[in-house]
Amino acid sequence: MNISSISSTSGSSYSSGNDSEVKQLTNQIKNLQKQITTENQSNDDSETKQTKVQALQAQIAQIQAQIAQIQAKKSNQSQNSSSEQTTQTKSTISSNNKIDVEA
Repeated sequence: MNISSISSTSGSSYSSGNDSEVKQLTNQIKNLQKQITTENQSNDDSETKQTKVQALQAQIAQIQAQIAQIQAKKSNQSQNSSSEQTTQTKSTISSNNKIDVEA
C-alpha cells in the first residue's frame, strides 16, 4: 500500500511539472500569435509579411508538437501507473490467499 501511495505522489508531482511546462508553451504560442497579428498590421511589403508569418507559424507548429509529446508521455505514464497498481493489488491478493491457504 505504501508503495502505491509513493508512486501516486511522485506521479502527481511529475504531472504538475508537465502542466506548468504546457502552460509555458501555451503562453509562447499566444505571444507568437500576437507577433503574427502585429506583422499582419505592419507596413512591411506583402512578401516580407508572408515570410515572417510563415516563420512564426512554423514556430507555433513546433511548440504544438512539443505539447502533444508531453501530453502523450503523461498519458502513457498514467496508463503504466494504473497497470502497476493493478499488478500490485493482484500480488497482494495472491499473497494473502497463499497465507490463508497455508494457515
